[in-house]
Formats: sequence, structure tokens, C-alpha cells
Amino acid sequence: MFNIKSLPMAICLGLAALSGSAASASAMAGEMVNPDGNVVVGYWHNWCDGAGYKGGNSPCMSLDDINPMYNVVDISFMKVYDTAEGRIPTFKLDPTVGLSEQEFINQIEQLNQQGRSVLLALGGADAHVELQKGDEQAFAEEIIRLTEQYGFDGLDIDLEQAAVTAADNQIVIPAALKMVKDHYAAEGKNFLITMAPEFPYLTQGGKYVPYIDNLAGYYDWINPQFYNQGGDGIWVDSVGWIAQNNDALKQEFIYYIADSLSNGTRGFHQIPHNKLVFGIPANNDAAATGYVQNPQDLYDAFEQLNQQGQPLRGVMTWSVNWDMGTDAGGRAYNEQFIRDYGPYIHGQTPPPITSNEPVLKGIDDARVAHQSYFDPMSDVTAMDDEDGDLTHHITVEGQVNTSSVGTYALTYLVEDSDGNQTSKVRSVDVYSSKPIFKGVSDTSIQFGSEFDSLAGVSASDEEDGDLTTRIEIYGDVETNRLGSQTLLYSVTDSANQSTTVERTIRVVDESSCAAPWQTNNVYEGGDRVLHDGTVYEAAWWTRGEQPGSTGQWGVWREVTDAGCDDTNNGDNGAGDDNNNGDNNNSGDTDNGIDTGNENGDSNGGNGNTDNVTEWIPGQTQASNGDMVSYQGSCFVAKNNPGVWETPTQSATWFWDEVSCP
Repeated sequence: MFNIKSLPMAICLGLAALSGSAASASAMAGEMVNPDGNVVVGYWHNWCDGAGYKGGNSPCMSLDDINPMYNVVDISFMKVYDTAEGRIPTFKLDPTVGLSEQEFINQIEQLNQQGRSVLLALGGADAHVELQKGDEQAFAEEIIRLTEQYGFDGLDIDLEQAAVTAADNQIVIPAALKMVKDHYAAEGKNFLITMAPEFPYLTQGGKYVPYIDNLAGYYDWINPQFYNQGGDGIWVDSVGWIAQNNDALKQEFIYYIADSLSNGTRGFHQIPHNKLVFGIPANNDAAATGYVQNPQDLYDAFEQLNQQGQPLRGVMTWSVNWDMGTDAGGRAYNEQFIRDYGPYIHGQTPPPITSNEPVLKGIDDARVAHQSYFDPMSDVTAMDDEDGDLTHHITVEGQVNTSSVGTYALTYLVEDSDGNQTSKVRSVDVYSSKPIFKGVSDTSIQFGSEFDSLAGVSASDEEDGDLTTRIEIYGDVETNRLGSQTLLYSVTDSANQSTTVERTIRVVDESSCAAPWQTNNVYEGGDRVLHDGTVYEAAWWTRGEQPGSTGQWGVWREVTDAGCDDTNNGDNGAGDDNNNGDNNNSGDTDNGIDTGNENGDSNGGNGNTDNVTEWIPGQTQASNGDMVSYQGSCFVAKNNPGVWETPTQSATWFWDEVSCP
């Protein structure tokens, strides 16, 4: 453990003492190497045989195998290996990489002697870093311990996804790193602090901004990850949306995202251009998206930034292992990344084109239609300065089955007479357009009419043509039942792609006995009207509310008959068999008209309602057992009806119809 009490008071102010035995170890530590000029940063895997996004492999490698043009190497990763051991991250050398602890330390020292910096990267995609307030000192002590043990020159914050905001990481990590930097500053050393945020977290108020702000004046550079972010990107006025995975606009993306970060514009937080390092994957296996297919795109974008006086600090890549990895066919990537960008970044001039390897052309990702013909060699060529045309020597590994929709990988390989090989991986997407329907639209039909659910309906797609005979219909339309009914139409093409649409059929009766709805009329519960070919019944008193617009729980409900029953005739609904709606107040006993029938049956119309309390919507509160009159009939309350539970509408649940006294 290490004692910071001996640091000057200006450094130690506010810091608790770190414990004891490090003074001598610190004095023995070598000088920390800080790179001069531009940087090419490469991450080193502390594990073996990582699987690639395109089926390739990233091998184990020693530090002394790393190309010397990588002048910054980030060791991946410092993390929590076992939560049972505590929450302070640490580093453990994986023995499967083939290095002993001492060999690892010696190789770091060798890189330092070459003027190359070696940093410890904190986090990674599978990190379990969840520091809490109060962990600052313990975390700083562990960083110093590892730095003294292995000879690291700094630390890179490589937290991703949930770990960025987990627990108190945004506060604890910057505070601890300040302690570490101040500790080594007292010894005349600069402990490098860098970061590798996923670029969407760099917007104003983004998740990584607290790290940048809390370490302002302390961090040395930031190398954002401009990969694995799918269609995320940047909006540029007069240009539009530029997605990170849009290879056709790669040069524009590199320029505008770097310009936005350098100047704090277009919604992004500012990172000074001389502290901005552009992070891209080494190849298509290293990341799902973000690989720069044509290095000239980066050269051109960097040149634009140079012209405006804002050159960047360099480039970063994931990873040195992938740069030395192999593709799905076992073909080496041959350190193509460092060959493309090392000479350029360190000399700011594009590297010369080497002529000792064959050059493959025409191998671009492709999209082909389902069931179409695909020739993998169409427009593909191979040339070599010494052998000339080598197209006939190209071998292709993999197959494309255009009978099955999906994405296929092809690996092209060519070898010249000197044994020099070139390989490229190509992605071929077999696609099929989904079926489309015509004639499937909502419609109204007349009550009692015939209806053919396939009349005027067709389905087709670009590849199969007419698919009408494959249409399946779920549901039936009962034309003797008024109201809306639903049909589902489904069709599947030869690529097993399905399209399903829903259709609403409204059965209406333009000849309904119910009177047309009038805007200014007053309607009471049980009244029926005709509107847009559909019969509706009012649940309670209403005026001016259009049928069909009040929703499932509104005043108007669709009914499934034509409105010609004896008690609901389209006016106020009450009256004897001969009334036919002529008497708009047939339920009012004050007009002297007997609204009951003459037979004295139990429909509630017999007897006299004069001595029974009249039920008035919104006013009458009846208790269980109370008798009320409504529209010339009598009802007894049950189940505690509310003031809007109309007797005629809510009968059987809240009301029992009875004979009037």
C-alpha cells in the first residue's frame, strides 16, 4: 500500500492518507513514458482466441509482437473478476497468453525503452465495475499498486453500457484518478489518463460527460469508439442524417463527427482537437460496424480538419490482436490496419501502395433478390505487378443460397507466384420483398345482403407475382347482425415471408325503423337512432353527442338489430304497439295517455305509475328494493344502481321490471 502523506500539502489537501509501504517501491519505479506528437493506440487482449463478428479469430500475442508503429498500447482489462472478492477492480495476467508475470513486466519495460506508452484499460464490455462513494482511496491505492508492479504509464477508462452510470462510478473514478495523477506529479511524472467512450454518450448531457468534466485539466486525450453503434450518427444541416454504419458517407461521418466534438457543436460535448483520437476497428471481425473500408476516407477527412487548423491527435483501434488475426477462412489480416494508418498518422502522409501482394477488386458487399441468379465472380478481378492478371487464380470459400433469405459470407483468396496472398471477406444479403395486399379496405355493407370477403382483393410480391390464391382469411361476417365485424387477411410468399392485415366490415341498415339522429334532439336512455347506416342506443340522457364518436364506454352503443322492436322505435322508445314513435312523450304519465297494454301482462306497462317515484337520469338515487317508474314501466332496484344506470338499459343486473301498483 502507498503513503501519500508525504506529498505537498497542495496535492494532499482533502485526501485521506494512503497506507504504508510504497515509498521505496515508488522511488524504484521507472520513468513514465508520454508519447510526443501523434498517437496510434491499440488495445491488447489479456486472453486468447477471441471470436470475430464475421467468424474470424484473434490470437494470443506477446507485447513484443506488437508492431512498433503502435506507440500506445492499452492492456485490456482492469476489472472485477469475482464480486465475492470485493468491488475494487484489479488486473490479473491470464496465464493462457503464454507469459509469466516477469516476462510480462519485462516486455512492458522494453516498450517503454522504445518510447512507447503502456496503459491499463479499466472496464471492457463485460466489466462489473460498481464503485461507491468512499471507495476513492482504495481504488487509487490499487491503481498505484498495479502501476508500480507492472510499470504502467497510465490508465484508460473503457467503461461501456451499464457500467458507465453504475453506482457512483461517475464520481469515484475521476476522484481516484486525480489522486493518482497528483501522486505521480509530486514525483515529477505524468500519469496518463485517457478514455474510450462510445460516441453516442458524448452528446450534451450524455453519460460520459461527467467523466470528462470531472477530469478537466487532468486527462491527456480521449479516443471515442466510433463503431458498434448501428445506425447512430449525426445530423448535419444541409446534409441530413449521417449514420456511423453508412459506408457510402464514411468520409463525411469522420469529418463532421470530429468537427462537432472539436468545437462542441451539433449537440456534442467539446473535446479539444489536440486531445481527440479517432477510434475505429482493425477490420470487419473486430466490430459489427464502423470499419473503414477505404482508408482514403479517413485521410480525406483528416485533411479537411488539418485545413481548418484542427488536426486530431491520432487514431485508436480495437485491437492489435485483431490486426494480427485471421478471417473466417483462416486467412491472415496481415496487420493491414497499422500498415494503412501507422505511416500516415506518424508522418501525416498516406502510405505508399505496396506492390508485392495481389490486389483484389470488385469485392463489395451485395444484395441479391430471392430466387435470383448470383455469380460470385461477376466484376471481380485480381492483379499483381509481377504476374499481371490473376483473376483465374481466385478461390472463393462459402456459398450463397438465393433460395433462402439471409446473409452469407464469402471469402476471396488469391496467391501470386511469389506466395504472397490477399484475402477479402464479402457479405451477400439475399432479400425478398414482402407480399402486399390490394382491395383490403374497411367497408360498410347492407343488412341481410351477400358479402364475398375475397371480392376485389388480391395479393402479390415482386418475386412471386400474383399470390391471391394463397390468401387465408380468418373470421366470418354475419350480414344479419348489425355492427362492426373484423376479418384478418394473411398471405405467405415462397420466401416464407408473411403479411397480415385487418379489415373492418360494418353491417348497416339504411332502412332501419330507428329515426335518424339529430344534433339538437334530446335522447334518453333506451332511445335508438340511425346514424351512418348503423343503429345506436342511448345509455342515458344525451344531446349533441354524435353516435359512433363516444367510444366503448360512451353514451351510444351499437345494437345488432334494425331498431324495429316494439319498445325502441327511434323516437323516445316508449309507447304502445300503435304509437310508432308519434308521441315523443309517451313515457310521461302527465299527458293522460295510458302507456301500458290492455292485457295486464307482466311487462310493467299495466297498473298506474302515479304513486311510484319517477326515475330521472343523474338525479334519482335508488336503494335496493326501491320501486321507480321510467317510460311508463316500473322497476325494483338491486345491486345498488348508480344515478346513471338506466332501468331499461341496465335491466337484469341493477333493475327488475315489475308490474306497477
